[in-house]
Amino acid sequence: MSEPLVEVELVRVRVPLRQPLRSAHGEEAVRDLVLVRAGLADGTSGWGECSALARPTYTGEHTAGAWAVLLEELVPAALEGRDAGVVGHPMATAALATARLDAALRGRGRRLVEHLGAAHGRPRERVAVTAVVGRAEAIDDLLALVAEHVAAGVALVKLKVTPHPADLAAVAAVRAAWPDLPLAVDGNGSLDNRSLSILAESDLAYVEQPAPAEDLLTSAAMAKRVGVPIALDESITSLGALETALTVGAGSIVNLKPGRVGGLDVAADLARTAFDAGCGVFVGGMLETGVGRAAAAALAALPACTLPTDLGPSSRYVEHELTEEVEVDADGHLLVPAGPGIGVTPIPERLDAVAVDRSLRCR
Repeated sequence: MSEPLVEVELVRVRVPLRQPLRSAHGEEAVRDLVLVRAGLADGTSGWGECSALARPTYTGEHTAGAWAVLLEELVPAALEGRDAGVVGHPMATAALATARLDAALRGRGRRLVEHLGAAHGRPRERVAVTAVVGRAEAIDDLLALVAEHVAAGVALVKLKVTPHPADLAAVAAVRAAWPDLPLAVDGNGSLDNRSLSILAESDLAYVEQPAPAEDLLTSAAMAKRVGVPIALDESITSLGALETALTVGAGSIVNLKPGRVGGLDVAADLARTAFDAGCGVFVGGMLETGVGRAAAAALAALPACTLPTDLGPSSRYVEHELTEEVEVDADGHLLVPAGPGIGVTPIPERLDAVAVDRSLRCR
């Protein structure tokens, strides 16, 4: 689906979060990101979202850099109908690719989830949800937040952690308060053997990204050391990275984020590969707006994605979503948007309220 583009608009937004998310990477209180609108000759437009963070602390990409590479390289090439020849920058690439795909699907009246399901099996219409909880300054605050998520019907709670004693104590406190709660932790590459061993005592569903992204051998050694499944996030950047991780035994669960691997179709292929290799698979979140969350929800609905998604309802993240709300049902399951394409569209006045920069390029 590569209909010629007649215009591409970039919109940089800064969206305040309901509450900051603290992790080993730092703190996110305002989501600074780039939205992409791709326009076709018939007037149809589609939207994509660049999931890079404001600073290059998660991957090497960051918002300002993504804006520059889109503006100077990817958008001109797309309008001219040529390959940009850009190395790296998968999140920027994925944003433009998603916008193009969304436009093409809207023009055909076809849903994104149907497009992905055609090649990868019949998708679900709702997906079980994980609540991702950031590092807390006080255990009482953390317990109160976890209680809210449990009451909302989440399938699993995942705590952001580091080796700091306060984080280790927080995990133990949550486990003590909810002995039967499915519980996981995410170290974002910060854990060592000692902290991993202590965390493993809390009967965890999995430990996500204990070692740095590129250190698959350490992750493999950790997987052998503790009797807890290891999930890989930052390490999975491509098919080659996935195959290497599987070969060395670095993990048995894969967290897929479409931006990190270059787009939705690539992510769907990786999900199927991981599933066929016997891995558990889930779709992670990047504190997206409704644009990115709706697109990722379609990926999370595929049969290969067997574990609860990190994606949540709009109300978990922001006071006012930029698009129609991405919602959960009465049982706490995330609903895949029902409209054509990604199923949601930015509401102009809400977009205007948070936009800090714009660029429109035409063919």
